[in-house]
Amino acid sequence: MEPGTKLGPYEITEQLGAGGMGEVYLAQDTRLGRKVAIKVLPAEFASDPERLARFEQEARAAAALNHPHIAVVHDIGTEGDTHFMVQEYLEGDTLREPLQKGALPLKKALGLATEIAEALAAAHAAGIIHRDLKPENIFVTKEGHAKVLDFGLAKLTEVAGAGSPGGATQSPTMMGTVAGQVMGTAGYMAPEQVEGSDKIDHRADLFAFGCVLYEMVSGVRAFAGRSIAETLAHIQHDDPTPIQESDPSLPDELQRIIRKSVAKEPGGRYQGAGDLAVDLKAIALEVESGTARSAHDATAEVTDPAWVVSGARVLPWAVAGVFAALAGVFFAQSLPPPPLPTEHYEVEMPGILSVGASSALSSDGRFIAYTGVNGEGNQVIYARALDHPNVYEVEGTTGGEYQFFSPNSEWLGFHAQGVLWKVPIQGGRREAICETPEAVGATWGPKGEIIYAVPPGDEGTVHVWPHFLPGGESILFTISGGSDDRSQVAHLSLADGITTILLDGSAAAYTSTGHLLFRRGGALSAVAFDIASGDVLGDAVEVVAEVQWVFYGGAHYGVADSGHLVYLEAATQLVESSLVTLDRDGNPTPAYAAQDAGWVQPQFSPSGSRVAYARIPRGGGSGIYSLDLDAGGRRIPLYRPGTGLATWPVWSPDGEWVAFVSFSPTGINTFRVRADGSGGVEQLTFESNVRTIPSSWSADGTLAIEQGPNNQRDVLLLPMGDGQEHDLQEFLVGEYNERGAKFSPDGRWLAYTSDRSGLDQIWVVPYPQGGAPVLVSIGGGKEPAWSRAGAELFYRNNDEMWVVPYEAGATFNPGDPELLFRGDYSYGYIDWAFNYDVYPDGQRFLMVKDGPVPKLQVLVNWFEELKRLVPTGGS
Repeated sequence: MEPGTKLGPYEITEQLGAGGMGEVYLAQDTRLGRKVAIKVLPAEFASDPERLARFEQEARAAAALNHPHIAVVHDIGTEGDTHFMVQEYLEGDTLREPLQKGALPLKKALGLATEIAEALAAAHAAGIIHRDLKPENIFVTKEGHAKVLDFGLAKLTEVAGAGSPGGATQSPTMMGTVAGQVMGTAGYMAPEQVEGSDKIDHRADLFAFGCVLYEMVSGVRAFAGRSIAETLAHIQHDDPTPIQESDPSLPDELQRIIRKSVAKEPGGRYQGAGDLAVDLKAIALEVESGTARSAHDATAEVTDPAWVVSGARVLPWAVAGVFAALAGVFFAQSLPPPPLPTEHYEVEMPGILSVGASSALSSDGRFIAYTGVNGEGNQVIYARALDHPNVYEVEGTTGGEYQFFSPNSEWLGFHAQGVLWKVPIQGGRREAICETPEAVGATWGPKGEIIYAVPPGDEGTVHVWPHFLPGGESILFTISGGSDDRSQVAHLSLADGITTILLDGSAAAYTSTGHLLFRRGGALSAVAFDIASGDVLGDAVEVVAEVQWVFYGGAHYGVADSGHLVYLEAATQLVESSLVTLDRDGNPTPAYAAQDAGWVQPQFSPSGSRVAYARIPRGGGSGIYSLDLDAGGRRIPLYRPGTGLATWPVWSPDGEWVAFVSFSPTGINTFRVRADGSGGVEQLTFESNVRTIPSSWSADGTLAIEQGPNNQRDVLLLPMGDGQEHDLQEFLVGEYNERGAKFSPDGRWLAYTSDRSGLDQIWVVPYPQGGAPVLVSIGGGKEPAWSRAGAELFYRNNDEMWVVPYEAGATFNPGDPELLFRGDYSYGYIDWAFNYDVYPDGQRFLMVKDGPVPKLQVLVNWFEELKRLVPTGGS
């Protein structure tokens, strides 16, 4: 295209470059008098109407992005047969240019990487995936800042049949002819792109980011081969060489971030670019302050010149001093060293899921792992080294729970999606151990065997929370009725299968001091224990006043051979929570907070005159209640289980019943109770190996039920009309994770959350006939709720509240989603239960506000205090 050529109001000045995605020109915007960059699309793309329509849709979305580290898309247009995109003109060069010379300075690399991660976070939040992130698509301005280019262009190259050899694996540059460009893109593709998967989501960008970051700090590519095929094979099967091999001074934490970013499975990577940016900023601060740790630092400590003496320079007096010191050590051996004092400090636990979840402590006392909720509202397992402030999400643990450590502290075991898994605690690919619908506690023996618990048991009890004793020949476990007063600690000999009841309590653990720790009456107690005979000696003594409860009689504590004790006090986020009313602008006012606390899952009755909710009291247990708003907020208890947990209240369409779920020794099932509190409780489902949870009750008397293991659900229907059999019927069942279903007020539509697009989004499907689902949200969404006052559907996306207007005739036609407000209000912590509702007027929201985030209590050198409190009579 010659200088002077006009494309609409843009006059071409000169050609800047060319590649597989077209030619790039410098042009003058004659309307606004500014320089712009114009990318002219190749004819083979522009001639395909379907690709062109997809490109234009993606480009419009990219144009809506407003972020300092994303190149601005000003316009798209057509001039004759020429299709083009107009972007801001940048002065500088692509990241590829400085990388040709090798690694970037660490501070510069971290600064650019943080800016790139922030750009990805903004794009992903808007539902836009890059798909071809690489140094050629990252611009470094003359001021030294990053600008990500070409959002929206990558999708243009996807061809029909993504699973075919010519499918999604053919990324933009791979379709070009320059060998270097081919290798460049091939080296940044995620394994799922290589495999031609049709489920490419934002985590593919995070893999590419990890490859770019690796190259910035090491000067070499993370994955490179002599051919495209060899490079793709490396991506699928190999891990990059540790960055410290190129530069031993690079921080260990940076290696962990890269390893997590380039995990083979999407679930093992960072689940959001925002978390990645936070970790990069933390490293940058450590580098700036000189506190970043590396393999080089560890070597320097060992070979510190102050401790190294050259044999040729040792003086006689120095040798004499050494012998004197050795003599002092020899004579001191007969005297035991004085015990170290017990130290007590607190550890912040971001995202902690404190109700019903557990923590685990590695046997060497180095690592703590706990269940939490990440920024996307997903249940995950977090970990941190107790001697390091950084908390990180353990790769591949989405939906994880009931975690446990290997004896060498290198592996973390956990349960998720009906499988028992293990994953390296410091990052790596997870491995399946075995399939099991549940695993309420597990223990890893010294010989490599793993014992795990699968409730329910017989006669209303469960056998849970196993704990190997030294030698691996026997275990402790809990016989639980769901609460302390109905639980017992038992000893099982694996050799002869003999079980002995030791004491009343739960969640027992053995310490090398000869004690059993266990929970009783909300406290942590200890008793002397003879491991040879299996006998309890003497009386139990309370050693910690309050320890948070966990499902099935568990307790939120861990003890290590190092003498560490960690525990969570019985004061959770939900205990301190309260209700808040917000208008459509997010302005809060208190709502019924003065007379209660521990609110969970508030739901308005069909008339709007009552609110049903679950309540988590201090120290454990729960109940289902309602507030009669017409009677001044009078609280009516509906159901208070003697054991277990009751949550998820759901109103019947006539307001006469409230359905809920109860966690009990007989399973996790759906029940119902009369809304006035009269009468008994009726059990509606009788499943023993999956969770069966109500989410909505339709006008025709049908309950929408979520069923499946944790974090993997289908939507089933339970007819509740008079004379109908209460048998579960499949409705939304398949490979996708579908949950949070809500019937529309007229009963013709069902809104729900699904990951069918690779990202949790809100979909609507006709009811009862079913049919093709309609996508409602953009950039993610959960917890849909219908307005009773008009044609609007609300949903949440992290801390955002969105509204979508709709028209519903023969088909469901959603309008454009609109962001109403942002606010730090509680998610449905337990399995994404709804934790808000819309007032009947459709103009206000009833939401849950958490109290202070709890902190983990850590005791160091605690065994000396334990022996003082509970003498064992031994040496």
